[in-house]
Amino acid sequence: MSQGMQLFLCARTGFERYQAFMSPDLMRKGWCPSLHAPMQTHDGWLVRVTPDPEGLSPEQLAFLAEYAARFGNARMTLTSRGNLQLRGLDEVSARDFPQLAAARGLGLADPEAESRRRILFVSPLAGKDSSCAPETLPLARALEAALISFPPLWRPPEKFSLAVDGGGHLPVGALRADIALRHDCGTWRLCHGPFSELLQPHELISATVVLLKRLTASRGMPRALRSAPPFMAEVPPLMGQFLPGCHGVKAVLGEVSAASCAGMARAGISARLTPWRGLILDQPFEAPDLMHDPADPRRLAEACAGQGGCSRGQALTQRDALSLVPDLGGRTLHVSGCVKGCAVRDTRDVTLVAQKDGYDLIWHGTTADRPVESGLGVEDVRRRLRQNRHEGRTPP
Repeated sequence: MSQGMQLFLCARTGFERYQAFMSPDLMRKGWCPSLHAPMQTHDGWLVRVTPDPEGLSPEQLAFLAEYAARFGNARMTLTSRGNLQLRGLDEVSARDFPQLAAARGLGLADPEAESRRRILFVSPLAGKDSSCAPETLPLARALEAALISFPPLWRPPEKFSLAVDGGGHLPVGALRADIALRHDCGTWRLCHGPFSELLQPHELISATVVLLKRLTASRGMPRALRSAPPFMAEVPPLMGQFLPGCHGVKAVLGEVSAASCAGMARAGISARLTPWRGLILDQPFEAPDLMHDPADPRRLAEACAGQGGCSRGQALTQRDALSLVPDLGGRTLHVSGCVKGCAVRDTRDVTLVAQKDGYDLIWHGTTADRPVESGLGVEDVRRRLRQNRHEGRTPP
């Protein structure tokens, strides 16, 4: 750990209690940041906010917009877990952020409690979609309280996730997690990897607590999510008005500008984050970096921060991804600045992995798959896309 990081952590009020339960894994470069554990990146410090399941208020949106514009890079990243990240902060503003954010309801002031709360995510339509199980939000609140009341120094396994999936407009199973409480056909199940158990609503919390404690005692076990049955249904686009009072937007490349966020706040809009890098607004709002139309081809492209935002990034991934959008022809694209593939873990029609001598090209795969070609420039990739579109096929 760098001296700057040590000084930063020691400066945190009450950090001694938090430091006691941080594993060596959490301290290594590449661990997941959080409200109380920011990460130093190539373009400054990064902090992550896990919003309340019922979303962000106009006041919270205004605070985030002002902080990002004043101290960061004036942009916010939406993650695949329904979190929000501010980048480009200096050390002082990253150190000050947790207390200011917690005072506005953007997390808990106690680092231990916040580290537990943040593993939980909930159907983003809970309480808005009449076909989503009405117990969804109450179960999430009860589960959050149970997590916070765990014994001191308890912490979840690394990168662990817990979901309350009430079904409805979003198909059951769309929320992917190591442990999931799922409602389907009038019944609730506790799901863990390939296993599931039918339970009554009043049994779910205690059964989940028992399972969590058992998992904590079995450190080193593979993540249950990796052995869970695949999700075979399709997630609806959640764009435009799809339910009364629900106006969905997707952020271009998963990023929202501070100006757009401030505009939503001025309009009195409340927003919920989705685990698909989108927002569900309670009224319509237009901005250049927000997509409303499911036919917008920009929604097919995904990219990490790339060169300039990450020390591992070998290319200007976001610029290159947007430049290739007109040639996608309905295909999905992931442009990664390195082989880690932080932005996308799943298969895409076209995956580009930046190397020092150009892009690796992978058809129907992930960054971990073997490329069919290497050392390609953006125009080389464009020619491959056009050629295969004109031939009416994409290579297998």
